[in-house]
Amino acid sequence: MPSQDRDEGSVSVPLPPGVDDWVVAEATRRGESRDDFCRRLVTAVRTVATDDDFEVADRDELEAQRDEFTDLLADVRARVVQLKGELDDKAPADHRHPDRATADDLEATHRDLAALESTVEGGFDNFEIVLDDLLAETDGLADRSTLLARAVVDLREQREELAAQQRRRTATDRLKLAANRLGITTANCEDCGSSVGIALLTAPECPHCASAFTDVAKKASVFGSNRLQTADPPALEGRVEADDGPTTAGVFAAVEAEAESVDDDAETPVSPTETEDPLDD
Repeated sequence: MPSQDRDEGSVSVPLPPGVDDWVVAEATRRGESRDDFCRRLVTAVRTVATDDDFEVADRDELEAQRDEFTDLLADVRARVVQLKGELDDKAPADHRHPDRATADDLEATHRDLAALESTVEGGFDNFEIVLDDLLAETDGLADRSTLLARAVVDLREQREELAAQQRRRTATDRLKLAANRLGITTANCEDCGSSVGIALLTAPECPHCASAFTDVAKKASVFGSNRLQTADPPALEGRVEADDGPTTAGVFAAVEAEAESVDDDAETPVSPTETEDPLDD
């Protein structure tokens, strides 16, 4: 008879070699020690033996369940094979998906991200220096823009002065041409009555009272006198003093507004050989 030693609830029983090998193999497969596996095995046998509700499955029932499971597994395998065949018929084996990123595309994207990250991290090292340089450059450009705008305004004002002088010379030449055709060398100012030498005029106005001349009229009788007719002239565009410290935006706005309007008032001087005279009736 096998010897049994009972010490604090433990039992030592020798097992046949075949059973002992099976116990060791099962314990190793389950990751347990030999004693733990034997303890669990004995506990399970006791539970089966003492549980009245536990029923041992019939062998025929187990075989039926095994056959049913085998049939279901075969059906699933057949469906998988059928689905694979249908998919193989729809798309060739060497087909591609051009709308999907390839491994090379992903690798290139990773390289770009790494380069961008390196650039961003390196850029923050000298951020303050770059910002100071940009601010200094911006200030310099603002000063240059202001100087350029003021120079443009000065040129515009000089052009306006030259245009006004040209209009005065044109009016004077017309007045002299009209007097020459009438054979008049001197005439009296219609406003102040002073005698004016027409050939000596440098502007279409009286040298004594500064009245503007518009035309010359020959004397109507032997005792009359030739007259230089006067009228209120239109206001001439003069030099407008700019406000102290004009802003660059305001200066350029004025220049752009001036550029949109073309100066058509300036006319070429009338030569003495001109035959058309609108003043000669």
